[in-house]
Parts: sequence; C-alpha cells; structure tokens
Amino acid sequence: MNDNQPSNPLAQVHETLEQMETLAPDSVFGFKCHDKLSCWGECCKNPNLFLTPYDILRLRKSVPLPSGEFLTKYTESYVGPDFGLPVVRMKHDEKGGCPFLSESGCGVYENRPTSCRTYPVGQAVSSGTGKGDSQKVFFKVKEDYCQGWTGGEEWIVEKWLEDQEVYEYNKNNEFSVHLSFHPSLGDPKDMDEKTVDMIFMAQYDLDRFREFVFKSSFLKRFDLNEDLLERVGEDDEALLDLGRRWISFFALGGLAALKIRE
Repeated sequence: MNDNQPSNPLAQVHETLEQMETLAPDSVFGFKCHDKLSCWGECCKNPNLFLTPYDILRLRKSVPLPSGEFLTKYTESYVGPDFGLPVVRMKHDEKGGCPFLSESGCGVYENRPTSCRTYPVGQAVSSGTGKGDSQKVFFKVKEDYCQGWTGGEEWIVEKWLEDQEVYEYNKNNEFSVHLSFHPSLGDPKDMDEKTVDMIFMAQYDLDRFREFVFKSSFLKRFDLNEDLLERVGEDDEALLDLGRRWISFFALGGLAALKIRE
C-alpha cells in the first residue's frame, strides 16, 4: 500500500454528501444517460472512486489479471487516515478519467463498481454497532455538467437499484461496513502494519491470500472440509468469503468463524 496517502479524501466525500438532497427508497426521479449527451463520460472522471473488495473481484472478471498486478496497474491503496483500515480507489489514466472508459463507453460495464451502478443515486452506508445489516441513506447526485436529468425516464429509487443489480453488490459489501464499525476492533488506527496488511490481503489481494491459505501453516491450524478447499482453490467469491471469516477470527474476536484443528 502507498504511504503517500491523500490528506483525507473520505472527509471530502462526506462533506459533499451532506449538501445533497436525500432520497427515500420510494422516491421518484427522472434520469436517462446515453452517448448523445454532451456530458457523455464526464461522470467517469471522479477522482474519488473508492472500490470495495467485491468491486475488485468483479472488475477482474472483465480484466483477468492476477490480483496484485490488477491492483498495481489500476488502483491506489493506502491506510485511511481517519480509521486505520485499507482504502482502495481507482487510478486515473493519463487523460484524467477511468482507465476502462473508451469512446463507446464503459469497457467493464457488466462488472462496473458499486458507485457506478448506483449513479445518479448516491448511497451512504453506516452501522453503529457492528451487528445486523447496515443502514443506507440515498442522495441525489446532480452535478452541473450532467444532462441526464433533462427529459429522463421516471424511476423509483429501489427499482433503479434493482435494475442496476446494486443489491447483489450491497450484500457483498456488508462485511466492509461491518468491519469498519465493529466494536471489537478497538481503535483501528492503533493496529500494527502486519495486521493491516493481512486485512488488505484477505479482502483485495485474493491471489496472494490463496497462496497464503495453501502454502503457509493456515491449513495446519484450521480445519476446512474438502469441498470448501476445492472451491477456495478455484472460486474467488468462496475465497473472499473465507477471507472475511479469517478476519473475523483474528481481528474481530469471532472465534467461531473458523474451526481450529485439535
């Protein structure tokens, strides 16, 4: 991860969200984006496009690179200055835009990140207890340059999120929120560098985590059944789930998350 982290990009995002108009799940809005609009591609120049572990997993389906190579080429990683946990955001290309944007549009549209799917609806997520589902608040993201609000189709917020397959992403992003607010974590800013790197590896750098599972003492310490081992060896979603369980075990005090060998 990069030690030269931005001063506090998340604080800037929070300040922006506080100024936006809130939306309820049943709120109605009109919007339509297409390549005839003069603003086509402008929204893909967001300098603070933060990526979740599931975002990275899905992007690599469109760009099949080893996880470490993908992270180096397309992302910037650092420790969040406010909460001490790994943060990953998209790295811009030489033109100042998303590296996957082409003249014809998004080159990874089927596997585009969560924030791209919700747009022009913003989604803030919070959880004060670390228990149960996180609480979501929605915002109207209406930049001055955006022409999609003019003469657009009518949508209900929850129908828009369903149409854009956001709920699948939200389900897979729950653990990241759970981790950020979990009371057992204490003050994450006090975590040592090794713990932070382990959390980063188990969530984002899945190829490195797979090697850790099969080539370290991991399988001598934890009892995983053969079916799970087979899936973890081939399926990144199963591997990401194991990573969550491992983080729960060593960082959150969830001793039941993994079975220790006798």
